[in-house]
Amino acid sequence: MQTIQLPNEVFLEEVRFQLKAGHTATFKVRGWSMRPFLEHARDKVLLVSPEKRPVKEGEVALVLANDKRYVLHRVIDIDEHGNCTLWGDGNIVGREYCTPDNVIGVAQGFYIGEKDRYYDVDGKAWRWYSWFWMHTTWMRRYLLFIYRVCYKLF
Repeated sequence: MQTIQLPNEVFLEEVRFQLKAGHTATFKVRGWSMRPFLEHARDKVLLVSPEKRPVKEGEVALVLANDKRYVLHRVIDIDEHGNCTLWGDGNIVGREYCTPDNVIGVAQGFYIGEKDRYYDVDGKAWRWYSWFWMHTTWMRRYLLFIYRVCYKLF
């Protein structure tokens, strides 16, 4: 199978167009900012439009951030105007911000690992993981360090 890589600006704008048309989009994630659950070039995200699944705190969303970068990160806060604050699970510092119009898609599920095991965001496993990760931010630095060491060893 041949793989084609497109610039984010081209690919993700097409994703936005397809989601607005009522379709879903599935693609491999790029980057390490959503570790430990999502691995670069291995795992896939299944997105739906924000009209179909409104973005909420704790959800993972694909957005065009205020600094004009596309990010797939967890929404940690939504203000009274619908503006979102996002934070990658694998990040210790750094937040992204976006307006409601710049939310491209919201995760419905993930295909994890070499065998593409599917995790629905409404499923028990994903909800537990999300709750745990959102409530242990004070120890994220240590958990990520342990994860990186284990990942390199195994």
